[in-house]
Amino acid sequence: MSFEDFAKLISENKKFDNNELEIIKKAFDFAKEKFNGIYRKNGEPYFNHCIRTALNLAKLKMDYETICAGLLHDIIEDAKVEKEELVKEFGENITFLVEAVTKIGGIKYREKNLVQAENLRKLILYVAEDLRVAILKLADRLDNMRTLEYLPEEKRKRIALETYDVYAPLALRLGIFEWASELDDLSFKFLEPEKYREIEKEVKKRLEGIEEILPEIIEKIEKEIIKRNINLHAIQYRIKKPSSVYRKLQKKNFDFDQIYDLIAFRIIVSTVDECYLVLGILHSLFKPLLEEFDDYITYPKPNGYQSLHTTLLIAENKYAEFQIRTLEMHIKNEEGVAAYFAYAQFKDTKGYKKGLGIEGLSEDEIRFIQELTKWKNIDNANPEEFLKELKTDVLQEKIYVFTPKGDVIELPRGSTVLDFAYKIHSEIGHHFAGAKVNNKIVPIDYEPKTGDVIEIITNKNRHPSPDWLKIVKTYNARKHIKSYLKKFRFSEIRQTYELKIIAKDRIGLLKDISNIISAYGINIIEVRSQTKGNLAILKFKLVVNDKDEYERLKSAINRKISDVIKIE
Repeated sequence: MSFEDFAKLISENKKFDNNELEIIKKAFDFAKEKFNGIYRKNGEPYFNHCIRTALNLAKLKMDYETICAGLLHDIIEDAKVEKEELVKEFGENITFLVEAVTKIGGIKYREKNLVQAENLRKLILYVAEDLRVAILKLADRLDNMRTLEYLPEEKRKRIALETYDVYAPLALRLGIFEWASELDDLSFKFLEPEKYREIEKEVKKRLEGIEEILPEIIEKIEKEIIKRNINLHAIQYRIKKPSSVYRKLQKKNFDFDQIYDLIAFRIIVSTVDECYLVLGILHSLFKPLLEEFDDYITYPKPNGYQSLHTTLLIAENKYAEFQIRTLEMHIKNEEGVAAYFAYAQFKDTKGYKKGLGIEGLSEDEIRFIQELTKWKNIDNANPEEFLKELKTDVLQEKIYVFTPKGDVIELPRGSTVLDFAYKIHSEIGHHFAGAKVNNKIVPIDYEPKTGDVIEIITNKNRHPSPDWLKIVKTYNARKHIKSYLKKFRFSEIRQTYELKIIAKDRIGLLKDISNIISAYGINIIEVRSQTKGNLAILKFKLVVNDKDEYERLKSAINRKISDVIKIE
């Protein structure tokens, strides 16, 4: 692709001034030269991937620095260009974005181990400093997922799992719904290929013949809208993706007949009043399924999503969902936090330049940035625990519940009423004796939903127990419970274990092993050591919470100390 063609494509979504286009051209030519002779697994020039990544960013109307970083993002790792050369040619901002994405991708993902934790730590560190890093990484991952079939199966599964676990939820939290949906669907395709094909086949069968009548339906709707002088921007439609169908089937006892939105239309108008006028027109043209109506304009979703949803009978036994929204809602719904970078009025703010400004962001997006800032400073010695807590607290979709006084409390979806108690105050959590949700008594592990009113019942004689750690889902609750148990119930909840390690003797061996034990917050009561030839036999008497913690410690010592021969 020539730069002229590339410039034409990126300018379809956002206008760049001459100076910005000149810098983008410089990045285009620089990357083209450096990637010359380098090819991907499918045999295509590597530079093609860089172009597609930049075009993904352009569709979200990202600024010129991010477009440049999209063209250059793999240049340090794959074209062996030094950081200093990038700084000299393109400055600190673009280089920071390129280096950040390089370092995030430098660690290969494995489920439930230290490597994954370090990868996510880096992601948090860079995204908390500049939100554009997340959008750039997502644009890169989106193109990689679209071409994943060319990689070996094991690598496909690894990348798909990481995308499902981290990047699809990240796109969803950032409000970039189109990317989140596609990343989720592609992950499902490679992780569950048989289920994917089955659903795809069934959807095709159920929609047979319907696409032939769609032009007629669109024309009919368009005619009525224009007749009433409503400013119509577009009528679009899409087929529901297999991953989304599968998720809905799980809620509907795998009954396909209960899925009414295999095909969905979007009608985009100018004002909120016009949205409701269009709703009336649709209900006059087609029979509505009243139980499938949702007003997300008056009552937006927690992530800020707004639209009217109605399900209509458009042909015999054929239903379709219609989403009605304003153009402003549509842009925000599709682009999420990325839409902020397209607003010219913010271009001169310090926040815009650093990617951290909060003007124009929704409350949910502001809270997300604040959460990232908090998590980048948390040092958890247990990587598996860190990952679990991070995915729950940061990447999980949120719910919004109320106190009896009407205060809104945000929690990760799947949280319990005990998590809620600790979110209000640690002392309320510590003395939890029961909970009422919407005036009904519920168990301690009850998971509330958005809109629930929660009242916590306390008793000064009630205190945390180790079992509470199995109930709570949030980092905040776990932190307070552990702190309490450690302070007041240490001798009751901890057990003594003896750890025997046989290893190749060397200077510093005892210190290195002791440091790992300390990093896990485990107390060493006694240490005995002896040597036999070139072997060291170390015996530790330890106080640990439970057997699981003891086994994790053994695994960590084995992994981190290469001299270890045997652990008993």
